[in-house]
Amino acid sequence: MQILRKEMSLRGLTAKDLATKIGLSAASVHAWMNGSKPSPSSVVKLKELGFSETACLDPGKDIEV
Repeated sequence: MQILRKEMSLRGLTAKDLATKIGLSAASVHAWMNGSKPSPSSVVKLKELGFSETACLDPGKDIEV
């Protein structure tokens, strides 16, 4: 499972929910989960929401659950 998806799940957030919170489209969040990197301003917003450093900088990284 990808780190961003895992942390979103723990917070009860869908891609659409997260996108709304940070002012982007759900497509942007899905792109991050598929390997794209968030922009620096998006990283700041993710950190403000309490997401881990790894989820912010490497959101598509696979982790063991």
